[in-house]
Amino acid sequence: MLKRSTDAIEKWKGFDMAIDRWLDERHQLIVQLSGFAADHDFQDCTPQVAEKIRAFTAVLIDYISAGHFEFYQQLVAEGQEFGDDEAVADSARLLEAIDLSTQAALNFNEKYEDLSDLADFAEDLSSLAETLVVRFEAEDLMISSLHDAHLQ
Repeated sequence: MLKRSTDAIEKWKGFDMAIDRWLDERHQLIVQLSGFAADHDFQDCTPQVAEKIRAFTAVLIDYISAGHFEFYQQLVAEGQEFGDDEAVADSARLLEAIDLSTQAALNFNEKYEDLSDLADFAEDLSSLAETLVVRFEAEDLMISSLHDAHLQ
């Protein structure tokens, strides 16, 4: 049993660097989101505004995709490997909250893909930001319960 636990810890320890890169991408997303706070006029889609929105949505979609296709499944697999049934069960509840923000991010991306109508942009961005805060909290709980808890 000790060998199995040691092997699992070694296997998942390398996962830390991937999580760190993903969280760095989250930081980049937050920085870009905060950068919009200084801009209050999105009615005119200047080339600078268009580039800023495109850069933001690119990072947003990359971040959302990485979570779903790289990290959440691995986090749950780690919890299962360590026999942490309670954390695995909690992850299902956390994934529900995350899924709501995924849909909000996809809707935002779709709505502002062509940049033809920015009338609701500030309001939609604010709503997205609130949704992302819930997502980040859920992701942090998943990382803590399904990964960090097993590094001890």
